[in-house]
Amino acid sequence: MSTHRFKAMGCEVVVGGASERDSAAVTRLFEALESALSRFRPTSELERLNASSAETVIVSPLLASALDDALRAAAATDGVCDPTIADALRAAGYDRSFEQIDTPAAAPPVPAGRWREVALSGLLVRRPPGLRLDLNGVVKGRAVDDALALVEGSGFVSAGGDLATRGELVVALPGDDTVTLRAGALATSGVSSRAWRRDDGATAHHLIDSVTGAPSTSPWECVTVCASTCLAADVAAKTAFLLGDEGPAWLERRGLAGRFLTHDGETVLAAGWPTTAAEIACT
Repeated sequence: MSTHRFKAMGCEVVVGGASERDSAAVTRLFEALESALSRFRPTSELERLNASSAETVIVSPLLASALDDALRAAAATDGVCDPTIADALRAAGYDRSFEQIDTPAAAPPVPAGRWREVALSGLLVRRPPGLRLDLNGVVKGRAVDDALALVEGSGFVSAGGDLATRGELVVALPGDDTVTLRAGALATSGVSSRAWRRDDGATAHHLIDSVTGAPSTSPWECVTVCASTCLAADVAAKTAFLLGDEGPAWLERRGLAGRFLTHDGETVLAAGWPTTAAEIACT
């Protein structure tokens, strides 16, 4: 299967089985999303919204759709996945793209949990001025789903730890394991590739506990979830990670297969994740 690779959203994107035309369309999709929704681009529409002093702002359909995804994720997870963590991320040192982070200064955490103060009606966004939003919790997963829809026939799209496929695919997992994905999507959320050391010697990462505003102290190194869409898998993986010890039970209640990897390399499986390098399908 032919593959097309490019950089976007701070990771390598791989498109498999696509024609040259389809690959170009996928590249344009990721570029458009990053240009409009990046927290690290002062000219992005998201950052213009964050900087606006108006209580109500008219936004583009693209931003409205992403914000709708984020608010739905917050409601479905009771605020565990929270789009109002932008200031908490900045306080943790994640104020620029990951490859540019050096040794940020320590700063007090900024509790979030304010997603209920954000209202979306069509293209109108209403929130308290000064409440900054971060949509990274949903944008990449939705991008993978939308990108796969641009690929005709069998193929796959992978972006960092997010992947969706139309056709059987062997997927490498953290901890030197594999699984054969026959349908659906996988998403992995964890701290092994998105962590840094602050000037006070503390290690920080991008997975924020919205209650404390500090990087999560979850016992997991990473969590991988299988779902029918990459967006659903991504939200579930983040939520299961942030819920810590309660993560496996949370997935079990929702019938979502998950694989948890501890910092010591041990695995915990949930909701029918195969015990060996076997097949799994998410529909």
